[in-house]
Amino acid sequence: MERNQKLTEDLIKFSNQMGIDVIGFANPKEYKRFKEENRPETYMKGAYTVIVIGIYLYDIILDAWSQDQTTGKSFHYLDSILESRAHRLKDFLLKISYKSKIMPYTPGIFLKDSAALAGLGPIGKNNLFISKKFGSQVRLRAIVTEAPLVTGIPIKESKFCKECDMCIANCPAKALSSEGYNKQACLSYNLANLRKLSDYTSIWCNICIETCPYTKKSHESNLKGYFD
Repeated sequence: MERNQKLTEDLIKFSNQMGIDVIGFANPKEYKRFKEENRPETYMKGAYTVIVIGIYLYDIILDAWSQDQTTGKSFHYLDSILESRAHRLKDFLLKISYKSKIMPYTPGIFLKDSAALAGLGPIGKNNLFISKKFGSQVRLRAIVTEAPLVTGIPIKESKFCKECDMCIANCPAKALSSEGYNKQACLSYNLANLRKLSDYTSIWCNICIETCPYTKKSHESNLKGYFD
């Protein structure tokens, strides 16, 4: 099936209108190196495209988690917004007879890798997706679809990080190194050092984002757009 340039452009335009800051498209064939549970075809037979969307964290408050231990209810503000936008994209494609499925976070497909495979930007030394416009201050979501959208060129290394180790030097958990990312060290530090906003709501450590020179540069540039 030939990929549809016009449909791709229409979907990008629609996503921009609803406030999605980042959107890209990856080819499911690029996921063969991952475990079966992390491949698009596991969630939709005949998957033709992975849609990756992102929203810019212009204020860290957007990254707040609220959890009630007594009821088990848990909410993340920006995740809720992303899920709503994802449903609108799904409905947009369904109207023209293309089925889609919004990916769960667990096990799901790897979001940062999906963004890199879609050509949106690399994964940096901070183990985060880096957008050219927004740095690492982007939260992502993915949709698998039958739609024949035009896919990007995968990015395999970060040109932003070659001469920089700021995130490694500033990580309080020592979870980042030249060897890679220590997930358990990061998780343990976060759970022990939550930034409490209330009895129910907290923000996890964001130092690897905040110390990234490219994120700072992108943040300053984007703030001008809000106040000019």
